[in-house]
Amino acid sequence: MNHLFFIILGLIFGSFASVVIHRLHTNQKGIFWGRSSCPQCKEELRPRDLIPVLSYLINKAKCRFCKDLISFRYPLLEMSMAGFFGLTYQLVKSEPTWTIVFYLLITFIFVLLTFYDFLFKEVPDEISLPAIALAVTFSIATQSIPLSSLGIGVLVPVLFFGGLFFGSQGRWLGGGDIRIGALMGALLGWPMVLLGLFLGYLSGAIYSGIGLLIGKFTRRTQIPFVPFLLLGTYISLFWGGDLVEWYFGLI
Repeated sequence: MNHLFFIILGLIFGSFASVVIHRLHTNQKGIFWGRSSCPQCKEELRPRDLIPVLSYLINKAKCRFCKDLISFRYPLLEMSMAGFFGLTYQLVKSEPTWTIVFYLLITFIFVLLTFYDFLFKEVPDEISLPAIALAVTFSIATQSIPLSSLGIGVLVPVLFFGGLFFGSQGRWLGGGDIRIGALMGALLGWPMVLLGLFLGYLSGAIYSGIGLLIGKFTRRTQIPFVPFLLLGTYISLFWGGDLVEWYFGLI
């Protein structure tokens, strides 16, 4: 298939992800169906209002009906999803069709959870738990990760994050991080999950350090951790073997 097709597909799924995020956060029924409406005036949106990125530009970042400003996070989510869909397809395009579909679904979930955590500092069970089940099913069905590696890979981050969560009484991290740990293990297995954790902590530390340096954050600022764990997982999933080989080539 054409690479451009998956970029456009990503734009569409990015627009869909915006709807899912809003409806999950506001506890609306019909998360995956029902017509979209403006959050402010509740006017039902027409197809011309739902074209990814273009509608935002044409309507000058405003609702066509009430003229309320539309956050830039909507086109940003759409463009991010498009970029990652294009990248993921490029990385797995030689794989069987159902494998490509799986990795695109994982990409969709990663981008959605990243934006959700940045916006609301929480991880919805409605997304994380099915994602874990999907990853475990794929790993077992394809035998891409041996069962023992899969089991240990899930157990280690769950015990690690669980210990931090209960030991700090939820002050250091949230319960959602435990579920993301399980997702990491189901995708990476043991010991690759350790690389995912390392890269997640490293990228989070760099982000926090830059924020402190430029004065955007203080030492009391709560930083969403899940986006960095997912970034570490994505890198480890596709480049983990190369990174490990490169590292051991240095020592």
